[in-house]
Amino acid sequence: MEGVVAKRLSSIYLPGRRSPDWVKIKNVRAQEVVIGGWKPGSGRRAGMIGALLLGLPGPQGLVYAGKVGTGFTDAMLRDLAADLRPLAQPDSPFVQVPRPDAREVQWVVPRLVGEVAFTEWTDDGRLRHPAWRGLRPDKSPDQVVRES
Repeated sequence: MEGVVAKRLSSIYLPGRRSPDWVKIKNVRAQEVVIGGWKPGSGRRAGMIGALLLGLPGPQGLVYAGKVGTGFTDAMLRDLAADLRPLAQPDSPFVQVPRPDAREVQWVVPRLVGEVAFTEWTDDGRLRHPAWRGLRPDKSPDQVVRES
């Protein structure tokens, strides 16, 4: 379920219009993730991080869980770039990444853990609608597990 709609009992339906009497409340989950790479930004984010590639530890290695490109402030992006720069490596740390998602990626040693908010898991094990919440310096990659 994506969420629920809360409405005042006295309200009426207004076709084609939004009403402050009807409020959609999204069901949002949280997931800790390991950062395995980043894609450069474009437009307003040119020269900065555009999206982070995320994974979860699995029996064969780091399993790709998708990418996140929203929820960042400019300050967060600058700090992340500084944290990720020394972790650069030539090869993907993931077991497998879809080819379109692997284009123009700067791979990193998977040492940093972050947290995202998301709506659900897709059938292929990706995070749907992830939004960045921040780094989790209190966690190490081997402590990250998939939440339900």
